[in-house]
Amino acid sequence: MHRILLVDDEPMILEHTKGLLDWKSLGCAIIGQAHNGEEGLHLIRSLHPDIVITDVVMPGLTGLEMMDRAADLNDISYLFLSGYQEFEYVRHALRAGAVDYLLKPVEAADLKGAILRMMRRGLSVEEDYTARYGEIVAKVLCMIDEHFADPDFSLSSICENDLFMNETYVGRLFQKRTGQKFTARLTEKRIAEAKKMLLANQDASVTDIAERVGFSTAKYFIELFKKSEGVSPSQYRQQQMQ
Repeated sequence: MHRILLVDDEPMILEHTKGLLDWKSLGCAIIGQAHNGEEGLHLIRSLHPDIVITDVVMPGLTGLEMMDRAADLNDISYLFLSGYQEFEYVRHALRAGAVDYLLKPVEAADLKGAILRMMRRGLSVEEDYTARYGEIVAKVLCMIDEHFADPDFSLSSICENDLFMNETYVGRLFQKRTGQKFTARLTEKRIAEAKKMLLANQDASVTDIAERVGFSTAKYFIELFKKSEGVSPSQYRQQQMQ
């Protein structure tokens, strides 16, 4: 049974979402409801749901901030509910690790589809990657997940030592299937892991974090982090811990 937590500052939206589906028939159960991000964060840590369905903008702690602060619990899937005007928040949420988002007002068919996609996460990572991108790209993605901390890790090394395939061909296939270049995906993975480490290891320096996620220099890490998040690693840590 997949355990679901609902988070929204509008009581009517909570009740609407709760009553929209026959959750039991999907193999799901609503285990709790929260009316703001702070309460949601508390329930995430105490109830450890499998899926969190949350509003984006709420008084106090936003849905994105709530997700970021629970980043150490990385086996939780997040589904964001959004208005059109909040799309920038949602895009940021997807880049930070949310699985999906829906526009309000939420329709039953859309919600059901999103939940079923999330439940596919019960597959192994490699099985999920293979189903979505094909075997070759799945192998590359799995290696990114496993070896992102190696500063010498590259598409060239994968093709030469593991795939025994032409690097240009694999690079084009990877971009076609994922919509990203290999280097962009690797950087995205390193930044995502760095964000978790910045919050989980508050005594670690930015230089230490940079080395742990595979950047050759702290300067380059800070440059790419600011480009991705709009703030430096130190500023990000300070903002999230307030």
